[in-house]
Amino acid sequence: MSESVSEISNSLVPLGRQQAMVLLEAGYLWLDMGRFDKAKEIFSGAAALMPKSEVPQLGLGAVEFAQGRHDKALQAYRSAQRLAPNAALPRAHVGEALLFLGKVPEALKELKAALDLEPEGDGARLAQALIQAKEAGVLPPAKK
Repeated sequence: MSESVSEISNSLVPLGRQQAMVLLEAGYLWLDMGRFDKAKEIFSGAAALMPKSEVPQLGLGAVEFAQGRHDKALQAYRSAQRLAPNAALPRAHVGEALLFLGKVPEALKELKAALDLEPEGDGARLAQALIQAKEAGVLPPAKK
């Protein structure tokens, strides 16, 4: 029985949905264990295998963000956003990185756009949580 090419992988190389999910999950496991080098290697490979999918780019952004490299995280999240311009999750992550870079007005614009794109989705939930955290004073203040 043959698997079709998955929506998540959108791959040039035949890659089934289950294979793509296992590959990406491996990257997140390495990330959770603090093995940023291994996680980046996995997500970079996934990005090469799935050049039309935003998911590996989100993973690369998460690796950079976890290390406090918010500028590099923003670059990866912007790449994901270009690949999926109508998806809320990349936009919410862009807003997150911008918040941590102290670019509050630009961040809030992205977060509100994420809420508008998919009001019931994961991106909207992340955006709402970030907006609430900023309003509560939990996140870093804007840079001057």
